[in-house]
Amino acid sequence: MGLVVNMDLLSNKLTGEIPPEITALASLIGLNLSHNHLSGSIPDTIGNMKALISLDFSDNQLNGTIPPSMAALNFLSSMNLSHNKLSGRIPNGKQL
Repeated sequence: MGLVVNMDLLSNKLTGEIPPEITALASLIGLNLSHNHLSGSIPDTIGNMKALISLDFSDNQLNGTIPPSMAALNFLSSMNLSHNKLSGRIPNGKQL
């Protein structure tokens, strides 16, 4: 059985916070949770998803700052966090 490498949950009317357990999916290269009703902050452990190439959390109700651990996402080539209530600076890293 193969590993899940892409998760697209676009426009599924998801609510609540992004579960931190999702960051244990270290083989994911694509994660799209956009156009839902997610709230709370981006999990601090997002940097554990080292294989991520594409990340889209746009058009939710996320708040807080962008976690510094995102700087560890060295393969990230596409990131969309627009249309949320995030504040602060984008962390510095090789890709960010």
